[in-house]
Formats: sequence, C-alpha cells, structure tokens
Amino acid sequence: MTSTEQDGAAGPDRRTALQLAATAAVSGVLATGAGAPASAATEPSAADAPLPAVQAEPGADELAHYYRFWEIVQGRQLVKTHGYWAFDGPRIPFDPSGVYRLVENPDTKRLEKGSAARKASERCDRAYTEMLRTLNRVFDGHPEELRRAEKQMEALGQQARALMRMPSAPGAKTFLAPAFQLAEDR
Repeated sequence: MTSTEQDGAAGPDRRTALQLAATAAVSGVLATGAGAPASAATEPSAADAPLPAVQAEPGADELAHYYRFWEIVQGRQLVKTHGYWAFDGPRIPFDPSGVYRLVENPDTKRLEKGSAARKASERCDRAYTEMLRTLNRVFDGHPEELRRAEKQMEALGQQARALMRMPSAPGAKTFLAPAFQLAEDR
C-alpha cells in the first residue's frame, strides 16, 4: 500500500474499480448459481474485446456467470437477440463513488499478530482454503460435495464483506481486503 493510498488522497483508477466491481458481482453470482458452462460458443478474453456476437444454444436463456464480469468490463449488458448474444443491452454505468477503497495486494502475514484485522483475515484464509479443498474433492470424484462447496462460497463472501468494512490502519481511508492465501494446517 502506498502512502497515498493510506491517507486516501488518490482516487481509484478504472482498472482497480472494475476489479472491485467484479468482486462485488460475486454475491449476485452466488444468488443465481454458477451458470451453465456451455451457455455460449466462445469465452471472452481481453484479446477479444469487444466480444463478437455468439450463437446462443437452444433453450439457453442465461449466460454463465463469467459473462456478468465481462459485462462490467464492456460497460454494456449482454442480450440475446435473434438467437445470438451480444453486448447490445443497456449501458452499465460506472460510478467511482460506489467503489470500495481497498488496500492493494493484501497479505495476512503483514497484519499485526493478534490484531482483530489479522484474525479476520486469517478466518477468510481458512474459509478460502476449506472451500478449495472441498472443490478439489468435488472434481476428484465426489460431486455430492458440490452443495457444501457452494455454502462455503457463501460463507466466504460474508467473511470477505466483513473484512472489507475494517479500516486498513487507524485513520486510514482504505479498507482491508481478502488475501486469498492458503491457510497453514495447525
């Protein structure tokens, strides 16, 4: 974190704001489910911007959740028109005042041992680690554990939001962010 970030003198840049907006969209993803992996013919990438229209599969009324993030980057909603998905929907306005001012490159180990901030970050790291372990088991032949992984994702989201309400330092205008570090086994 730079001194400018600590005292809050600098405003968020668009890249950071888009990353944070995409992070906020995760709660919407959790509410609607993971989406269908085969809901579009191609996946967008930075090299494809803007994504050309892709043919929608018969019966596909919704794109996979990945595309919600791409909508933020494109600044428009994807809509299905004449059997194709395209970024022709309503504009997605960008409002920098609604962006969380989070620390860059959060690191649990840099937080003071025993502090409330360190404990909250460690809780997020443990929840993240457990979620990854469960997902690993799902893809290792135990699909019955998928619902457990989804519940862990929801719990991680709640812990992350609580962490993002904690100031990064006394008097700072920035807030903590999940480090998404693997927790060490105890």
